[in-house]
This record gives sequence, C-alpha cells and structure tokens, in this order.
Amino acid sequence: MVWTVLNDCDDKTTLPNYLKDLYSREPQQVDSLLSTLINPYDSKNSLDVEKCLWVICGGQKPEDFTRIIKSNDRSVICGLVWDANFIAYRCKTCGITPCMSLCAECFENGDHEGHDFNMFKSGAGGACDCGDVEVMKPCGFCSRHGPKSAKSYREIPDDVTLMVNLVVPKLIDFLLYKLEYATADKPNKVDRGDEEVAKLLLQLCEMGDITRNVVAQGMLQVRKKSLSSDGKVVFKGEGSKPTIHKYSVMRRQSSTDNSQPSSLPDSGIQNISDGEGAPLQSVADSILSLPGPSKECDLPYLGYEEEKKTVLETLLDLLIELKFPQYLVTLVLSMLQETDYKQQFMEAFCSRYAKIANLLTHRFEPEEDQKLCNRLVHASVQLFSNENLTFKMVQNNNLLSIIVSALSDLISRTLIKVDHDTEDNVNSKSLFVVNCNHDIISQHRYWPVVSDFHNLLSHSKIARHFLGEAALIRRWMGILTHFTGMNKNIRHLIVHIPYESNVYQYAYSTEIEASSHIMTNLLSVCASPSESDHIRLVLSECVRALRSWFRMIQVQIVKPFLEPLNGEEFTPSGPIPRHEITFHLPLHRYLAGFISQAINYCGMSLEEVLPSEEVLWCVMEHVLRIQVGIGEILSGLWVRNGYSLRSQEEFYLQGQYCNQCVDLDIFLLQVCVMALDSDLFLTTLLQRYKLDSWFRFGDFASSTQPADNDVQQALVESMLNLILQLVYQRMYMGLSEEKMVHLEVVTKLTMGDFTHSQLTDNLPEKPGISELTELFDEVLSKVSDYKQPTNESGQLTQGIYALKPDLWKSEFQPLHVMLRGSYKRGYQLAMDKYKGWYQSQNKTKVQGLWPPFRTPLALNPQCKPLFRILHSRTLHAMLFTVLYKAMKETDTVNDNMIYLTFYLVDLCIDAPEDIATPVLERGSLKPDITVAEQEDGTVPQAIVKCILFLQEHRDLPTLYKGKAVEQRVQELCRKLISSPHTFIIKPDQYSLQDVTEALLLMCNSRLQPPLFARLYNAAKQLSLTTGIGTAMYDKKTHMYHIQQVLEQLPPHRYKMINLLIYYLSTLVKEEIATLEQICTVYVPEGVDHTAFSSIIRCYDWIFRVRKRHSDSLESMFDIKYKSDRIVKNAYQCVMGTSLIQCMYEIRKKLSQIDFSQSPGSSNAYTTHNGVEAITKILEKLCERDQNNAKLLRSLERADASTPDRSTSPCSTSEAKRKRAKERQAKLLQQFASKQRIFEAQMEAENLVPFAEEEQSEAKQTYSCIICSIDSVNTEMKPIATFVLCQPASLLLHCTAPQIERAIMDERFEDIPTLHSTLHDHYNTLKMLFTSASTWQGVGQRAQPGLHVQSCCHYLHVECYKTYSDSQRSRSSDPLHNPLKGKELSCPTCRRLSNTVLPLPPEPFFKPYTPAEVKVPVSPATQIPLPFTHSCQDKSYLSSNPLTCLGCSSHKLHAKIKQVMQQAPIDLVNATILKATKTPYYTAVEQFVNSLEDYYKKYVEQKTVSQQDILVLSLHTTLQCELIERNNTLVSDLECSRKYCTGRLISVLATQSSMLIECHSSNDLLLELIGMLHSGGPGPSTTGKKASSGPRLPLVLQEPSWILLKFVLFSKLQSDWENFVTVVRLLFTLQTMRALHSVVAKFSQDEQLAWSRKNISESDDFQALLGVTCRELSRLGVHATVGEMDITSYVWSLQSIETSIQSLCVPLLREAVLLGHHMYEKPLPTSPSTSSELLHLAAWLDLIPSSSTSSSSSSSTVKVLNLPRDLLLKFSCDLVGQLPLPRDMPHSPLTEPLMPLVQNWGRPRLLTLPRLYGKLYLHYRHVKCKVCKGVPHDPALCLVCGQLVCVRSQCCQWLSTGECTKHAQKCGAGTAIYLVIMSSTVVIIRGERVYLWGSVYLDQHDEEDIDLKRGKPLYLSETRYNCLNQQWISHSFDHTLKRWGWHQQQF
Repeated sequence: MVWTVLNDCDDKTTLPNYLKDLYSREPQQVDSLLSTLINPYDSKNSLDVEKCLWVICGGQKPEDFTRIIKSNDRSVICGLVWDANFIAYRCKTCGITPCMSLCAECFENGDHEGHDFNMFKSGAGGACDCGDVEVMKPCGFCSRHGPKSAKSYREIPDDVTLMVNLVVPKLIDFLLYKLEYATADKPNKVDRGDEEVAKLLLQLCEMGDITRNVVAQGMLQVRKKSLSSDGKVVFKGEGSKPTIHKYSVMRRQSSTDNSQPSSLPDSGIQNISDGEGAPLQSVADSILSLPGPSKECDLPYLGYEEEKKTVLETLLDLLIELKFPQYLVTLVLSMLQETDYKQQFMEAFCSRYAKIANLLTHRFEPEEDQKLCNRLVHASVQLFSNENLTFKMVQNNNLLSIIVSALSDLISRTLIKVDHDTEDNVNSKSLFVVNCNHDIISQHRYWPVVSDFHNLLSHSKIARHFLGEAALIRRWMGILTHFTGMNKNIRHLIVHIPYESNVYQYAYSTEIEASSHIMTNLLSVCASPSESDHIRLVLSECVRALRSWFRMIQVQIVKPFLEPLNGEEFTPSGPIPRHEITFHLPLHRYLAGFISQAINYCGMSLEEVLPSEEVLWCVMEHVLRIQVGIGEILSGLWVRNGYSLRSQEEFYLQGQYCNQCVDLDIFLLQVCVMALDSDLFLTTLLQRYKLDSWFRFGDFASSTQPADNDVQQALVESMLNLILQLVYQRMYMGLSEEKMVHLEVVTKLTMGDFTHSQLTDNLPEKPGISELTELFDEVLSKVSDYKQPTNESGQLTQGIYALKPDLWKSEFQPLHVMLRGSYKRGYQLAMDKYKGWYQSQNKTKVQGLWPPFRTPLALNPQCKPLFRILHSRTLHAMLFTVLYKAMKETDTVNDNMIYLTFYLVDLCIDAPEDIATPVLERGSLKPDITVAEQEDGTVPQAIVKCILFLQEHRDLPTLYKGKAVEQRVQELCRKLISSPHTFIIKPDQYSLQDVTEALLLMCNSRLQPPLFARLYNAAKQLSLTTGIGTAMYDKKTHMYHIQQVLEQLPPHRYKMINLLIYYLSTLVKEEIATLEQICTVYVPEGVDHTAFSSIIRCYDWIFRVRKRHSDSLESMFDIKYKSDRIVKNAYQCVMGTSLIQCMYEIRKKLSQIDFSQSPGSSNAYTTHNGVEAITKILEKLCERDQNNAKLLRSLERADASTPDRSTSPCSTSEAKRKRAKERQAKLLQQFASKQRIFEAQMEAENLVPFAEEEQSEAKQTYSCIICSIDSVNTEMKPIATFVLCQPASLLLHCTAPQIERAIMDERFEDIPTLHSTLHDHYNTLKMLFTSASTWQGVGQRAQPGLHVQSCCHYLHVECYKTYSDSQRSRSSDPLHNPLKGKELSCPTCRRLSNTVLPLPPEPFFKPYTPAEVKVPVSPATQIPLPFTHSCQDKSYLSSNPLTCLGCSSHKLHAKIKQVMQQAPIDLVNATILKATKTPYYTAVEQFVNSLEDYYKKYVEQKTVSQQDILVLSLHTTLQCELIERNNTLVSDLECSRKYCTGRLISVLATQSSMLIECHSSNDLLLELIGMLHSGGPGPSTTGKKASSGPRLPLVLQEPSWILLKFVLFSKLQSDWENFVTVVRLLFTLQTMRALHSVVAKFSQDEQLAWSRKNISESDDFQALLGVTCRELSRLGVHATVGEMDITSYVWSLQSIETSIQSLCVPLLREAVLLGHHMYEKPLPTSPSTSSELLHLAAWLDLIPSSSTSSSSSSSTVKVLNLPRDLLLKFSCDLVGQLPLPRDMPHSPLTEPLMPLVQNWGRPRLLTLPRLYGKLYLHYRHVKCKVCKGVPHDPALCLVCGQLVCVRSQCCQWLSTGECTKHAQKCGAGTAIYLVIMSSTVVIIRGERVYLWGSVYLDQHDEEDIDLKRGKPLYLSETRYNCLNQQWISHSFDHTLKRWGWHQQQF
C-alpha cells in the first residue's frame, strides 16, 4: 500500500499535496509513508533527496519556498559558515575579539569607511559574526543584521512549514544511522548519501531562522533506541553493542586505585614515555588531579551514558570518529545562531575535548594533518568567541582544566630525555624537554589546542579566573618547564656539523605560540594595582617551577671553595656548560614579564616581587649564557655549527619577537644588577666571556695570535655593549607605548628605507600592552618622509619611508640600533647613513666617525638601583684597562671598543649619586652556582695550595728531599681537605715529593673525572705535529683545539691546570727537571708521555702568555680604587698613569691620524669626531673635580714643552705614509712619461704605411666582442650583430582610437579589434575571390608577425658559432634549459638573443642625395570636364594620362617590363647563387631559416611561405618602431634605443633575391600602372584562367603591404626615384580608398546632396567628391538609419578632408620610416608647423618644401598634383573594380565588400578597475570557457580578457597547460596574466615564465602578494603603464632577469 502510493506519485507536487491532505485525517499514516520514503535500513533503494526537498517545500517549487522563508527571516546574526579558501573580511576597528570575521556581503553593506580592515583568505574556515554584539561593535553591523535591524514580518501559515517539522527528524535519523554504519564497517569512508542528506539539512539552515530552528530542535532531542527491520535494538551498525567511552573506565579505576607519585612533581607531565608513542599517564588521570568536582561526583567530560545522549551528542561522537569531515562541521556550525543549540553544543564539545585533542596525536599525511587542524579550529573559534557563554563553560565545566590537560597530554608525547652532562658530577639527573623534531611540533598539531587556550585567555574574565587558580598556574608552569632548555646547541670544535637542520624554526614558533602569546594575554590583564595578588601567585609558582627545573639540571647552591688568590675573587660558575647554548627560556621570561608588570603598572615595589638571591644567581647564569653565546657567534667561535646558529641569533634579535625574547632577557639581567652585588656581577660577566687573560698585565696577560686577537676583541666589544645595554635600555622599565613605538620606528628607519608593511611587521609585540598599530601611523608621519615608487629601467619599486634628515641629530639611538641590528649588519648600515648625513651637514668627508652619546631615557623610580653598576670600582678598573691597552697596545683594541668605553665613562660621570644599597644584601658567604665536586668542594682549594707551595719552593737544592711515606701523604691530603683555608704547608715538615704525591693523588683520585682527562686526546694529536718539517698550520690547528677544550672547562679547573702547567714549564725552563722526569711523575700509567710533554712545551702559546711589562700589577683586579665615583678615580695613579692621562693620550692619537688622501686634495678628510667627544668628557671631569683639572693642565704643559714629536709612534707612522705616497706618485709619473714616448714612436712608424690608404676610401671597421679583433665586413668574413627574433601579435590587438577595453564593461567582448576585423573581412572575401590572392591581400595581415631587435654589438659569424657551441655545452640539461642553448646572452650587455643578423658588405640601397624635387606638371590646356556625364563614358579622357604622373612613371613602367622579361634569367641566377654562395649569403640564409623556425614554433598557422614570413617580419618590426616613436618621426624625439631595421631590410631583400619563386610586387605595380594607362586591369590579370576565379582587386588591398613587397621583392627598390614614384602611386590609391570609405558613411540624402552641388571648375576635390557620391549612391552604399542615430554627425567639407587625411597619413609615416632606414635620409629635425601630411609629403619629395606652408583645406588632392580628369578616371576605375554578386546584379553593395580603410590606435592592455576588490569579487564565480567550471586559481589574460585556469589539470591539452596554450593562440607565445587570487602578474615568453609583480598596490604603494595582509588595493597607473610599455617594446627578455621554465605545465 505504502509503496503503491509512493510509486504512483510521479509528479513532484503530487506527493507533498497528498501527504498534507492525509495528515489532517491520519497523521500516523503520514509518519509511516515518510519512514518508508526515508528508510536508512533499505540497502536496495537509495534515498531520493530531490523528492525529499519537494516534500519539505509542501508542493511548492524550492525557489519559491526559499524566497518565502528568507523574506520572513528574523535572524539577528548572519552566521554564514564557510570553509577554507573563502574570502572574508576582518575589521579591527569594529571587532571585540581578534577572531571576528565578516562575509563579503555584510562587509559591503556595512559602514567601514576609514576603519582598519583587511580582506583575507580563510585558511581554516569560519562564520560571519555580523549582528553578534558579543563579538563586534554595533557600528559595524550591516543593515540586515543586529538587534536594531527593524523588519516587518508576517506570520507564515502552519501548513507551509508542516512538512518541515515532519521530514527533518526522519532525515536526521537517516544521517545518524548511515554515519554509525560507516564508522562501524568503513572507518575511513562515508556513504555519498550521508553527504547529500547533510547538504540538504544545511540548505534548510541557510534558508532562514524558521527552518534552521526546526533542524536545531531536532538535534537537541534525546535520541531514542533505533529499531531495525527485525526489531533489534541498534546503536552502531546492526547487532553491535553500545560502546562505553574508555575514559569512563579510566575514571572508575582511578577512584579505586591511587596513582603512583610523580617522578617530576612540578612538571606538567605526570609520567614520561621514552619514545614517540603514547604517554604512560593518561589524560583522564591528569584531569582528576585538577581542581573542580570531586572524584566521587560525575565528571561530564570523562564519561556519559549512551542511553541518555541527545542527537547532537551522538552526531558529535560520530564526527570525532570520522575525523571531522568538512560537510558535517559546516552543518553543526550552521545552527549556532540558536541560543539553546549553541549552549548544548558547547557543553557536548567541552565534555569531549580530551577525545578531540587526542585526534591530534594520530599520524596522518601532512596535508590531512593540516585539514584536521583547520576543521578543529573552525569549530572551536566559533564556540569560544562569546565571552559570557565561554566563561560559563569555564565555571561549570572546568574548560580551562580540560584544555590545559589536553595540551599537557600533547606535550608529553613529544618529550625526550636529555642528560645534562656536567664536568664533575657523573650522577646528574635527566631533564625532559620538548623534541622539536616530533611530528606534533614540526607539523603544528599542537596549534588547535594552543589556539583555543589563547582564545579563552583573550577574554579578560577568563584570564583573571585562570590567574586566580593556583593549581592551573602550577600545571601551566609545569608545561613551560619542558619548553625551557629545548633545542640545545652543542658547539663543534674540529669538524663541521654534517647536517644543518631547520628544527630551530619549530622551536621558536612553539615558544612564541604556546608560551609568549599566552603570556601576552595574561599580562594584558595585570595592568592595575588590583591584580597584585594574581601577580604574586604567578611569581611564586614561576619560582617554584624554576627551582624544580634547577634541580633537574643539577644546579646547586654550594659554599665557595676558593678564597681570593692574588687579589682575584672567584665568582659562581655557570650551570650550563660553556659549549652549550639554548635560546629558549620561557620560565625565565615569565618571571621577567610579571616583575615588570608589577613594578610598572601595579604599584608594587621591587623588593616585593624579587625571588631569593640564590634563585637570582641561577636565573642570571642562564640568561647571561645567551648573551655570551651571541658574542661568541658573532666572533666566529660557533662557525662549525653552520648557519643555523646565526639564524637562531637572528630570530632572537629580530624586531617582531625581540620584546618577547631579548628585551625580557635584558630586563631580567637588569633586575639582577639591581638586586645583586655589582662587583660580583661584573666579575661573573668577565669570566663568562672568558676574558680573564685579556684583562691582565705582564706574564699573565694574553698572548694572542692575529686570529685569536680578533675573537677576543669581538668578545670584549660584546661585553662592553652588554653593560651599556643594561644601563641604557628602558623597554620594561616604564617606557610608555608612544615612546616605545617612536623609538622602534626611528631605529628601523636609521638602518634603511623600508615599506610600510616591513615597518609594521618588525614592530615589536610587547606583552601586556594594547595594539601598537594605532600609534604607528601617527608616529611614522612625524619621523619619516615618503618616497614615491619609481620604475626606472623596468625595475619595480615600492613606496618607502625614509628618516627625516633633521632627526639624525637628535633621534639617532646607536645603542638601540646595536640591539636590533643582527650580525652588526643593521648597525653598519645605520652608521653609513649617519656618516652621509654628517658629511652633508659639515660639508666635509670623515674617515673615522663615532655615533653620538645619547642620554638614557627616564627611568622608573623603582629601578633606580640600576645605576649602582656605574659606581662599581670593578667597572672603573675594567674601563681603565681597556683605555690603558688602547694607549699602549693599539693592535689589541679597535675603534668600537674605544667608543663603547668612552660611552660608559660618560654615563659613569653623569650617573646619579643618591642610590640605595642593593635590593638583596650580600650574605656572609658568596653563592657559588656550579656542579659540586665529588667531595665537599674543598678538593680544588687543596690542589691550588699544593701548586702554590711547589711554585714557592721550587728553588730548593733537590727536587725530592727525603723518602716520602704513603702514610704521611695521606695525612697531608686529609689536612688539606679538612682545613683548606687555615692549614699551612711548612717546608720543614713536608718535602717537595710529599706535596707532589699529594697533588697527584687529589688530581687523579679525588677529582672525577681526573684533572687532565679531557686534554689527553687533543694533546696526543698535538704531539704528532711537533716534529721537524711539520706544517705550522697543522700545529696551530691542534693548539687551537686544546684552547677550545680548556675554555669549555669550569673556571676552577682551568685555574688549576693553568697554575700546574705554569709551574712545570718553569721547572723545565730553569733546568731544575727534565720533561722525562716530570712526565714520569705526573702522567698516570697507560697515558702517552709525549701528549703531556707537548702541553708543557707549548704552554706560552696555549695559555696566551707574553712578557711582563714594566708595571707590577697582574690584572685589573689588582687595581684598588679608593672611591666608587669615577670622578674621584680619574686622577688616581695606576702603573704610572691615570684614567685622565689615558684619555688624553688617546685623544692626541686620534687628532694626529692623517686621513687625507694627499695634501691639498679636494677629497681630504677632517679630524676624527671622537676627539670632540673625548674633549667633552675631559671637560666634565675637570668641572666635577679640581684635581682632574690640575692633572690635565700639567699634561698639556708637558706636551707643549716638548716641541719635537717626530719620535712618537704616531708621527713616525705618519711620516712613513707620506713617504710611501711620494714614492707612489713618482712611479706613476715615470710610467706616464714612458707611455707618451711609446705612443709617439708608434704614431711615427704608422704614418708611412698608411699614407696611401688614407687617400683611398676608408671602409668602416668593426670590433668583434668575442675575439676583440677589428676587421672590415666582407662576404668571406662577414660581421653580424646579436638579434632577438620573437613572434609578436600585439598589432592584432589594436582597437579604434579613443576606445578602451574595460574588463568590467558589459560590451567588452563586442569591441572589435584589428584581428577580428581582418578575420571577418578575409572570410567574406575568400568566398568571392581566389584563395591565393585573398590570402596575399588580406589574410596575411591577420597573422602574427615577427619582431626583430638588436643590441647592436658586433661579432664575426665564425666567432658566433664558437660562442654558441660553448654555451650550448653548458646548458645541456634539458630540465634546466629546454631550448638547449638556442638562446644566448650578449657577452657585453647580457641581453638575450637567439640568432645573429649579418651586415651587408656593400650598401644594398643607394644613399639619398639631395636634389631638386621634380613634381609632375599638368598639361597647359585641359578640356573642362562635363560632370553630368557618367563615369562609364571615357571618351573625354586624355589620350596619355600616364604623362600626368611625370617622367619617373614612364621609367618605372619600362623598368618593370624589363624586369618581367628578365625573370627566366633571374631564375637561373638565383639557382646558381644558391649553389655557390659565400659565407655572407650562408649567414643570410641561416638567419631567415631561424625566423621561419621561431615563427612556425609559436604560430598555429603552418602554411605560411617564406615570402610571407619576410613581409610579416618587416611589417611587424616597422610598425613596432613607429609605436615606440609614438608615431612622431622627428630626430629630436627619437628614442635612445638602437634599431636594426635598415640592416634587416637589406638582409631580407638579399634573401628574396635568392628565392626561386616569382615576385608578386611587380605584378601589383603593373596592375596599378595599367589602370592609369588603359583604364582597366593591368596585364598581370589577363592571363589567368577563368576556372581559378577572379583575383582580389587593388581597391581591396592595403597599399602599405604593396609598398613592403616592392621593397623586398622588386629589383627596382635600390633607387630613391623609383621608391618615390611607387609611394606616389600607392598614395593615390590610398586617397581614393579613403574617399570611398568616407563617402560610404554618408546617408543617402547626403550623397545625393553632394552629387548635385554646382562646383566650380577649379575645385578638383569637390568635383571628385561629387562623382564618388553619385557612383556609391547608384550602387546603394550608404549609412543606415541606425548608424546615423549612433553617429549623428553632419559632414562638412573640412571634416571630410580631415577624415581623408587621417586615413592617408599612416601610409606616409611608414614610407618615411622606410626611406630613412633604406636610403639613410635623416629624419626631420623639428616638428611640422603645418599639416603632418604636407610635412611628410615634402620629406618624400612628393611636393616642394615650400608647399607645406599653404593651407591644408585641400591638401590631399594637392599632394597628388593630378589633373581633374585623371582623378576622376582613377576613381571610376576603382568603383568599377568593386565586386557585385553575379546572381544579384542590382542588389546593394554590402559593407564588407567595401575597401577596409580604418585607423587603429596604439595597442593597449585591458583597462582594469581601480579597486582590486571589485575585480576579485567579479571573477570569483566566473566560469572557465574551456572546462565550464569555476577555476580554483583563475588568471585573467590582460591582452584579450579570457579567463584561464592556473595550475589545474582540468584544461590541459596533450600535457600542455591552458595558460601555455592560450599564450600561443593569443600572443604567439607571449601572454600576460593577472592571477586573481594573488594579485600577481605572470608573464609567459616562449618556454619561460616570470613573476612580474603586482599592478595593484595599497595606499602605501606596496604590493600584497597572495593577499597576506589583505589591505585594500588600488590600480597603480605607473606600474600598469610600465607593464604596457614593456609589452609594446618587446623588452621583457632583456628587462626581466629571473626567468623560470614552465615545462608546458603552466
């Protein structure tokens, strides 16, 4: 019964109407029918979705039903859901949350004028938020959405939506069953029926809120048990059991079982796996440990009952199982506008978040990974954008705990065990850090969870809730623990790293996304004093996590084990080994960020937020290690680690992330400076840079080699720079946002000129403050000048900003530039620009230049203790040491070190004096942060005591006194270790042998590993190179290796080894003991003695020892300044000098440096500006203290009393330089005199031999660019020039003048072009005339041509062959060069060429010689013309009309006949010439063959002959030259480009003489002259057979093409007189054709009116016009009524003449240019003051020059200078040649059969719209004409306007891409495309492809490739004109450099 009803309803409206009627009577029956129609269990019959849609619509058409629903749509929110690659908008001005987005329709209907918005391509999908007050401000709503959008609605009858309520639940059940079946049987596949049903439900949701509400309510219903056909309960598939989630089982187990205690209690991971598999601790256990509901109550996110699930929950479970297919994601998100649905969906989503996040741990293909992540973010972003609803989920469902636990689970799967291998402790524990090479990290699978966490914390309520939960913060800090120390780099010493990985990129992106962005959200909340408790909580948990991390890496706080030795204090040693470095310390940066926020915004004191002193020392060591590592990288110590280390340093310092990396680290060091002892900090800094030896004097000073000296100079410079940065930087010390933006913008502009986006991209994102872009434009306009883009030489530039010149004096901040400029590259660029400004201001050149000293900005009062470091005596001693070395040892101190030192001195002088004591008082014991020795730390002290004893008593009589007893040695060791500070070794109790054995015992047994363990391998290699004859380079290499190994040791070990080796080497030098004796005692068994002896032998080199100076101090630590003020210490005498004296001597050195090039030279340099800076510092010191002034005056008096300073080092070096310059000048003078004598002799010798040759005519010589030999061009050794031949069709794309082809115009495709017009005209004519004649006359013009251009560099043809062979061998790989060497570059100018054009040995044309112009004169007596007679009556004509054209026409006529008679002989001569041709003729033939090959390769017309190619080549080259000259033939306006047209004509004419085919140009000329002679067709047409059909008459052929054929194929073209005669004949023909074309546009009445006018006998033009009107009126050729309505033009005599002139001038232009190139007649030197036609006619000798000044009213006929009767005869003959259909002799003549005479404008690319957005939206849905589909990546041809598919397989033809195929069809191998999706212009030229750039720029004249920024783009007229000019001039090949090969696949 049911099936009968369903099957009988064939009509689409019958079933819905039947169901509606049945429902009023039997509702249950309707339900049964619908269950049968939508039956998921019926596997035989598929669901008819279209029938279901008609049932839902209730019998109405779906379009009508949709219109009714949409017209009553009450939706407040748009809610349009889209997937990836959808174009949407984001307005930062209107947005409340950062993830807000709008669809294009809502954006265009809203008011966003002046807003900060961008258009973007959605990567993960999204939904339109228009109307949502929780996401965006109401000011951005469109008119259709929002609470205030007033709409009038009418109630929809219930019967309209009746079937919706009945069918939708059935469809949902059908969808669920199919999905469950798919997940049970085919996990990775989904039935197509499911997708169709889902799309149908989505279609209902998109109709409006009425149908969407029905679908949403159906989703919220509790799902009932499904019954199969046999009555069984079915949940997932037929017969399967309900599945309980695995987390439910885990939860029940955890309630009965207590989990194991964590091995890492403070970390975010409770248990760690060893590999890449699943972690050993589940997410459920992690969640149970979080705050929230107790374990006894139900956790909604751990388990749920299957029987109580709603449809939505079931669908979400299935969606998880199916990996979030896009169509299901779109469906569930399309109903989020319903409040109840959104709330329940969020609850279900949150309860399953752990399971969703678990999907990210599965392995997929990279593309599938990206899709899954995009879909997860697509869903979560829409849910978490509502702050109130999300906060409710956080409170009720522990959403934050769930996300943190999910992130913890993800991170746990990436951890790897890292053994922190320390030097002295073998029992160090392991550290677990993130493996950045893991798939979860490298493929960004963590991103969805991190993104959700970031979106949650972007809401202030949720962020404050997070900051108030100690357990959450502790868990988060535990996660950060595993980011701290990741991507550790270990320094390579000998061998270069084998493989440079890009793992560092993953490490940086992970820290920025997962740590820094979260910190930014948290700090933005903590910006008021009310958040003090939150900050304290975060800081306490951060310190807790840091302590835990320190324990994991075995950093301990131990007592000091070394007392001061020789006045030196040993400071804490680094916890990180010196050969390791990591740039990732997020825990340390969290500490710094919250301390800064506390003291700057929350009003808290520094004492409140600081951790303990021990923690600060530990923190300082790690942050300081990064700064030291940067100095080592810049000095080249990490060079064997490859470029990756430099890249990491760039990432660390780059502008975008510097606030989150280096600035926070600098601030943390500033906190340490404020809190810790300054002297101890500086001493630690000195040791970490390993510069102890550099700051020593005498024997302990460093003895450096040149390479080592450069390294140490770089390290000292880096250390001084760091101290300056610590004092100067204010980034986290209360610097306001405006000042920070101002500082960063100025700093960036000092390093160069940048675009707007480059400046914004490098603007630091400072955590805790608002958007900086709001202030950016305002600051940028104040400090910069905008430079417009230029396109010189075809190179595209963008709009850039440059620093205003007047700001260099006040705003240049050199220290901040040093911090921001990586590798010193940016700093050097800034100094170069500053130097240029300085020289322009002072009008002089400077050689040495110091940047200015800038006063630091204002400081937060809480940070005032920072200045204590400037009052440190250690710093003063350090500065004195640098200046002392600069004064004494100029080779060890560079100019930058001196500048930085004086900068510090200047800051020390101006430092405030009222500074409090350190925040943390120094305790009784110095903290020493190091890895403890195996004992209690006293072993190193005991070893040092033994070494000092041996050094002191090495002068005893014997080396071993008495016999040592083992018991006594043990007792000595015990005493030394128990009391290292108090026990004294007495020589009368212990002998040298006792102390030596005790020393050996402690070094080898008590220290683990032994003291020299790591040195033996390196020393063994050194011992092998100490023999005679060994290369010094190898020895130095191994000694450098030993130095590097020593520098990696802890400082105390380095101290012990240094002292011991120094003692042993002294014994050898003083001959107290031999090396054999020493090695026998000190080297343990099994170790080679030579290794140890080599270290002793090379002690001075390895430990950089040199001779002691006359002073008595050992190091800078021996300098004991009495005051902590540098003003008081400046005059204190140290080693016979003082700080004042050092500064004075350095100033004197700088002032005496001679920077001038030569005395009196204009390029002389001024004095070093450092002299002025030092003088100001000295003045400050003298002002502050009179003792400084007295000392300075005494130095000046002493200096003045010593007049002779020639013995000083400075004066001596100056004298040496002067003497060297004098010698150099003398040598140059000697060379110049010898050269002049040699030239005179050669000139005298060459006078006699060449005297006779000068009398003869000299031939031009050419210099070959290959062999550089000058030679004369001959037939046997021809000269050629490089040329580039390329097919070109740009002439065919010309349109009528003043007509633009606007791409957005509806009439675009109807605009005729030259190609379309010629093609239609040719198709019409070839049906009436012979194919050959029609092709030669019209069809040939419709084909692409060949353009030939040259760089005009000469070479021998033989040399070209050699050069091409060599280049072809280099490009033998067809993948890299498909042309296989056919295209070459000119060796001189590098322009591309593909052949060579041979130069004619002799001129092919006779040069033009000025003579009197002979113009034909009319007969004296002429018979008046009876104008009433018909033109067919020729009885009145002259008997010899040819005489009216002058005697030259008679001569031409006779010559043509002679040539025709000579044709058989010419045929024989051509055959002989081809058989016996010279190298020149061979080169000509090869050139023409190249033309033919290139033409047939890219042009589809394969039937063209060689004659056609010759004509097309000359025509295209000539017309392109006219276009480049802008149709202005004036020599003054001639472009600078060199043309080869004249030589091309000669070569083509030479080739035509060798052709065996007969020439058609003579036939045409004879036909034309025959018309004048006999009044009918010429003799060439009489011999044709009738069967071949009529030939195309002359009236329908183009005269310019006849002229080209005459030039190429006639033997009469060499004579100027013949050329002028032919031009006169063709001009007469063109005038008649133009007259007929103009008269054909008259209306019938106008033609009759003009033919009946009474015309005077003297007016030839009006007489001719009247006859032509009468004849065309008789034939019925006139304008129609429609054409008259369009033109509405009234013809006057002047307008007719103007029109005829405009149609005739192009022929004269072409003739003038031909005459210029052929006969070398110069072009006019000035533009014409009269008519252009008369001016050109006079140049061609058609009229006398005096005629150009006459009136131009009848100038056309005047140029002809023909009698009236001859003009009328010619006109009548032409009218008689017009074809008439034979079958309709009296029918009107159709327009295509009239002469095609029309002017065409310059070729021009399409006219594009100004706004790129309009173009983008217009072509987003346009279909491709080939595949009939919407292209995924469309491209627009800018030549013809066709839309093509880019990088798509749909339109390929025989493995050729559509773009490549269209380029051959449209442009003969050249095409210009605008890729719509990226705004990029792509050029195809033959086999090459080029990314040209974009013609659309933003408001800052900047490109936006791929729409990454999404700013509004506007058409750049400058760029578009540049592109158009490159296209017209065929200059793509030599203007664009970086071409690629498209392999026919583009």
